[in-house]
Amino acid sequence: MAGLGFSGVRRSYDGVPALAGIDAEIADGEFVALLGPSGCGKTTLLRLIAGFEMPDTGTITLGGQVMAGPDRFVPPEDRNIGIVFQSYALWPHMTVAGNVAYPLRVRGVPTAERRRRVAEALDLTGLSALADRPPAQLSGGQRQRVALARCLVADPRAVLLDEPLANLDLALRAAMQDAFTAFHRRTGATMVYVTHDQTEALAMADRVAVMQAGTIRQFDTPEGLYDRPRDGFVAGFVGDGAVVALTAAPRPGAGRARVHALGQEIEARCDAGPPTHLCIRPEQVRLDPEGPIRARVSACAYQGGRFRLTLETEGETLIAHSARRALPGEALRLSIGMPWAFADPGAPPVAGLMQPA
Repeated sequence: MAGLGFSGVRRSYDGVPALAGIDAEIADGEFVALLGPSGCGKTTLLRLIAGFEMPDTGTITLGGQVMAGPDRFVPPEDRNIGIVFQSYALWPHMTVAGNVAYPLRVRGVPTAERRRRVAEALDLTGLSALADRPPAQLSGGQRQRVALARCLVADPRAVLLDEPLANLDLALRAAMQDAFTAFHRRTGATMVYVTHDQTEALAMADRVAVMQAGTIRQFDTPEGLYDRPRDGFVAGFVGDGAVVALTAAPRPGAGRARVHALGQEIEARCDAGPPTHLCIRPEQVRLDPEGPIRARVSACAYQGGRFRLTLETEGETLIAHSARRALPGEALRLSIGMPWAFADPGAPPVAGLMQPA
């Protein structure tokens, strides 16, 4: 296996940027998710890694070797990168074992070695008992595992997964998330996983690159993205909750600040620099009969063991969790516990925001 590197990678189509300058490092054996809305550039980046396209500018390295750069381009067949597609792309006339063995047959691997490696890949993906079945007799999750085994058998330097769970139902998706995590743990493969589903990304990846408009807005651990978003886009895209503008903020210090929002002074966690916004997660919103914030319920949805409340207060919308059902229009009182305060450079200035002296 090998790590991946990106330096100044750009790609445009008909003058429209798809990637606007990607600089990142993926460590050997790391599981990274590319997360973002449709059109953010994540699939384009995957295609550049695979060698299906060339970057307009910039350099892509694999294991310290340049795969694409100003004076060099290594074709896909010479990169030894495995790919698992959303459509599975299995040969319908071959058995499970035949599909898995196909990359080795193309490379001319001797029969005995080919059988050994196929058996090993089938065992790793839990498919040994299905080796003689055709794809038509498999479930969606089983077909996905065949595609994974076919990728694994070639001993790739990195594994790319292009929204592999998009065609599966909810129960199968949960099972395959566990399967991918177990696969990564057992093989130590360098994996790059493209998805627009934040639940998948946060559940499986060591780190997540949140992308928007061809750029990486934040590349961090799942916990870092959720607890300490760098800007308003990441705060709003990752996790449930609310992004609330401050009305005044003193100079923060020692990782804490008392900020003004929702008509109240609220103690918040923060980083360096004067914050402009709060990221308030549902677990930080407490239904408190003595709380200082008045709110009204606008929606209530049951989520199995708890209710998700949409609350309106001070012109803002908050999300809270409750053990009991609340009726739309019901008045509640709230308190807010230690949200994250951040400076969003892309946000318009807030009138009356107190800047540090």
